[in-house]
Amino acid sequence: MIKYFKEKIANFIVNRKLKKKDTNHQSFSKIFQRAFNILVIMPENEEDFNQSMEVLKFLDEQGKHITVFSYDFRRSLIDQKYRPATIEYGLIDVSKLKLPSKKLVNKLSDKSFDAVIDLNRGKNLFCSFSGNLVKSSMRVGFKKSNSDKFYNIQINDNEDNPKISYKNLLNCLQMF
Repeated sequence: MIKYFKEKIANFIVNRKLKKKDTNHQSFSKIFQRAFNILVIMPENEEDFNQSMEVLKFLDEQGKHITVFSYDFRRSLIDQKYRPATIEYGLIDVSKLKLPSKKLVNKLSDKSFDAVIDLNRGKNLFCSFSGNLVKSSMRVGFKKSNSDKFYNIQINDNEDNPKISYKNLLNCLQMF
C-alpha cells in the first residue's frame, strides 16, 4: 500500500516538473545523422543490459560521442572505451520515491546532448525522468505507459526477446 502511494507521489512530481518544458514541434528527418553527442541510458534489467551493448557498438560505428548513464556497479561491464564518459548513479542517488536525488538532478541539469536514448524496455520512472533532466531536443525510448511525457520518438516493442527489440531500435534509428 505504501509503495502504491510513493509511486503516485513520484508520478505527480514528475508530471509537475515536465509540464514546465516547452513542447514545440520539430522535424526529425536526418536529426539522428546530425546528432553527435548522445546520452545512452542503460537498462536496469540484466539481460536487457547485456543485449543493449549492440546499440553502443552501432553508435560508435556511426562516429557518435557516447555518454553512458548506468548503475555504478555495472560500470565494469561496459566496454572500456565508453567508461571515461560514463555518468554513474548508485543507491544514494535514488530518493525514497525512486526518483533522482537532488545531487543527481543538479548534475544532470548541467548536461547538454544532441540526443538521449533510453534503452529500458519496461517502465522505469527513475531513468525516464533522468533522461528528461538533461538538455536535448531528441529523446528516444520504447513505448510504454505514459511514455508520451518523456520521449518524442517512441519505438513500439511487442517482443519478449531483448535481442530482437534492440535490433528493431537500431533499424528505427537508421531511418532517421
